[in-house]
Amino acid sequence: MRNGVSWEKKEKACTDEETEDHGDQWDHVVIDAESKAVISMVCGKRTKENTEELIQDFASRANNGKPPGLFTTDDYSCYKDALLHVYGKWVIPERTGKPGRPREPFQTEPDMQYAAVEKKRECGQVVSIDTKQVYGTKDALETALESSSVSNTVNTAFVERQNGTDRHLNPRKARKTLEFSKDCEYHVFHNWLCLTYYNFCWDHQSLRVRIGDREYKHRSPMMALGVTKHIWSVEEMVIYQTIADH
Repeated sequence: MRNGVSWEKKEKACTDEETEDHGDQWDHVVIDAESKAVISMVCGKRTKENTEELIQDFASRANNGKPPGLFTTDDYSCYKDALLHVYGKWVIPERTGKPGRPREPFQTEPDMQYAAVEKKRECGQVVSIDTKQVYGTKDALETALESSSVSNTVNTAFVERQNGTDRHLNPRKARKTLEFSKDCEYHVFHNWLCLTYYNFCWDHQSLRVRIGDREYKHRSPMMALGVTKHIWSVEEMVIYQTIADH
C-alpha cells in the first residue's frame, strides 16, 4: 500500500526537529485489483493518522461507503484500526435499569474480508511470506478469492506492480539517485499529475480485451472501471477542467 520517497533531505540526514516535515515520506494508496485503478492516495509520513485518512477517502469514493468484499495489505498494523474506525458498526448497549454506569458504545468488526501479507526479511532479502486473516471468516475469504477474476491468493502484487509503474512515470521516486523531491508541495502536485495520467491515459496491457483475430480493445484503468469510454490524451487530461467549466 505504500511507495517510499524522500524530500529535501534523506532520512538519515535529518535532525529530530526536521523528521516530521522532511526525510522519508510514503504514498499510501488503495488500488482496485480488477481495473488496476488507483482509487485513493495520501502522501506523508507512515502514521496512524495518514492511514485512517486514506481509508476514509476510499470509503467516500467507493461502494457508497460500504466496506469492500476483500481487502488486502502488508502487515502494517495501523490498517486494522483504520478499517475498524471507518467500517465498524457502532453498538449502543441497552440500559439494564440496574444501578451503575451504563456500558459505553463500542464498534464491532467490519463486515468484510481483510487479510494481511507478512514478509520476513533477512539481510535485506525476503526469506518467507505468510498471510493472516484479520477480519472475516476463513470460508468467506476462500469464497471471495474463488470469485475473483484476477487472483486466487492473498497478496499485494497489484499495488507493488503499480508502485513500479509509478516510479517509471515519476522520476522523483527513483531510488538511490539525487532526483528525490526537495519540496513537499511540488512532490504532492507531481504525484497527483502522474496518478491522473496513469488512471486515464495509461494503455494498460493487462486490461486489453480481445475482440477478434489479433484485434484488441485497449483500455486504461478508468476505462476498465467504467468511468470513461476511451483512453485520454495528455492534452485532454490537462485541459479537462477548462472544458468542464464551459
